[in-house]
Amino acid sequence: MKKAVILFIIFLMILGAGIAEHFFVHKTFDDFNERIGKIEAALQNDDVDSALSYAEDLQNFWAKKRKLVEAISYCQDARQVNVILGELTGSLRCEDSDNAFSKIESLYQLIQNIRDMLDFNAIDII
Repeated sequence: MKKAVILFIIFLMILGAGIAEHFFVHKTFDDFNERIGKIEAALQNDDVDSALSYAEDLQNFWAKKRKLVEAISYCQDARQVNVILGELTGSLRCEDSDNAFSKIESLYQLIQNIRDMLDFNAIDII
């Protein structure tokens, strides 16, 4: 009986951690996508200065969140985000909107891949 209680407690802890991870991952990457959307909207309006400001804000946001994302699970793609953000910022500084749009699309795809890898679902328990 004692072992069953201990196993049940461990199961609840794992389940609780998974649920917390799920909400953290979804909130973080929803915020990330929203910020990418602001950059894209600014570029579509030919407002490169605002796009650059949003990109720098996104870099600061990711610098804080990346440590937690990597603590959840090692993910090589999470490290790649820094590179693409740097390329995006560099493109905006050079006012190369075409390349910036390319980097934005890369970020959308990469962030979706990371989100899918880190997302907690029933298959993770099994």
